[in-house]
Amino acid sequence: MGVLKRFEQRLEGLVNGTFAKVFKSEVQPVEIAGALQRECDNNATIWNRDRTVVPNDFIVELSAPDFERLSPYSGQLGDELAGLVRDYANQQRYTFMGPIKVHLEKADDLDTGLYRVRSRTLASSTSQSADRGPAGPPPRPAGGPAGAPPMPSTPP
Repeated sequence: MGVLKRFEQRLEGLVNGTFAKVFKSEVQPVEIAGALQRECDNNATIWNRDRTVVPNDFIVELSAPDFERLSPYSGQLGDELAGLVRDYANQQRYTFMGPIKVHLEKADDLDTGLYRVRSRTLASSTSQSADRGPAGPPPRPAGGPAGAPPMPSTPP
């Protein structure tokens, strides 16, 4: 099955690349959404009978003209694309290891209309999350004796 999947990916890349070069069309967000869905399908990892994990951190590399055109909307577009990936994952019964993030980057080696998607699976960390910052509870009260057990943390 792996050989067939690689052949399909190469064929898809040839067709998409040829059309993009011949017609010089700009990348549309709907194309990126489809590529993100394919990226999930191609990188799905079965952990057990009830859990299939897919990437949650996506980098979409765009040509310079496409990046310049879409970058003013990158925050909102990233959120919209992340929502579409989340909806697709729910339909397919995929799970994520952390929050879904979609970033746009400029790639100088791509022509107008071409794009590349990279993905990875990042586990969320409750103590050092980028969204929360260093606001986690301290490991031990500062004034307590060194040999004393740590105080239980209770919500205020």
